[in-house]
Amino acid sequence: MTNETTLSPSYDKELRIASLAVHRASILTKIVQRKLEIGSIHKPDGSPVTVADFAAQAILVSILRHYFPNDMFVGEESASVLRDDPVLARRVWELVSTMTWVDDDGGGGGALVAVPRSIEEMLGAIDVGGDGDGAGSQRTWFLDPIDGTATFIRGQQYAVSVALVEDGEQKVGVVGCPNVAFKSTSVHEEIIDKDGYGMILFAVKGQGAYKRRMTSSSLGPSQKTSLSPWQRMGEKITFTESSISGVVHQEKHKLIRDILLANPVVDLYSMQVKYVALAIGACNAMIRLPKAKDHRFPAWDHAGGMLIFEESGGTVTDLYGRPFNYAHGRRLAANEGLVAAKPVLHTDLLRFSRYVYERNKSKPCKKPT
Repeated sequence: MTNETTLSPSYDKELRIASLAVHRASILTKIVQRKLEIGSIHKPDGSPVTVADFAAQAILVSILRHYFPNDMFVGEESASVLRDDPVLARRVWELVSTMTWVDDDGGGGGALVAVPRSIEEMLGAIDVGGDGDGAGSQRTWFLDPIDGTATFIRGQQYAVSVALVEDGEQKVGVVGCPNVAFKSTSVHEEIIDKDGYGMILFAVKGQGAYKRRMTSSSLGPSQKTSLSPWQRMGEKITFTESSISGVVHQEKHKLIRDILLANPVVDLYSMQVKYVALAIGACNAMIRLPKAKDHRFPAWDHAGGMLIFEESGGTVTDLYGRPFNYAHGRRLAANEGLVAAKPVLHTDLLRFSRYVYERNKSKPCKKPT
């Protein structure tokens, strides 16, 4: 007889609170985008950040830390810019302080969301994520307040994501896509949910992937999302790519697509939105061949969405067939490149992608046998 203490945890509470946090942050960011009051500035590395990025991270960390005070947090943003700019900090605080009540289960009962009570507390919450490195075996929440800030600024697709990691493995993933309509089976940058608030997708390790409709105050019932098996002879390969990414090797990506007759592509900037597109069947393959071989992906760009795609029936590994290890802090330091696809397709795509990735640029490319 199995001892009760050896059973895997259900993560029901973690899923419920993470969904609540992502929902609130998603609604806030959607409101900011609709009002065109984005307040974009540039970080020291040249990448854009908005008042909504800061506000969403403050909300995500505050809610999660309230319920799980002993956990660690890794987030993309730091509050240093806000500490140097009191006017900007006040704008972020005005957003955060409006996100107080939410009908978190759709049943009509209001639940108080744990938000910061002052500007200083808000800045501290942001820095909990921005300064966090995670720990190998420590429970760690990886979060991205707005994945795809560049397209968020343009009124296009973006995502709000949260993932719980234990011992380097994703256990819970929640991704909010405020601009992807709930019933949509396709995803495009310019086609957004103008009337509604998009959808939230979630997964718990070993329990499948699901989606829920978002409204301004609640989440709809869960609906399972699962992929059909790969049909080698009857299904066209459709990649999701980012034509504006400066990280991946665009020429090698195109070479693979050309040989596989896999054009056109589903062109999306946000990594998390790419995973969502894969999970709902809008495409069936994704590769990430970095231009620099020492480049390692930011963990928050992949945590959550990756699990959702896997639980919907997909396979994700690095270019050497290794599963992704999230125990190394802010970067996926143990993994090189990425291949994501339906299982049978993944086997072939992995072999071909590694060959193209490693080949000498001066040699003509031939399809491996």
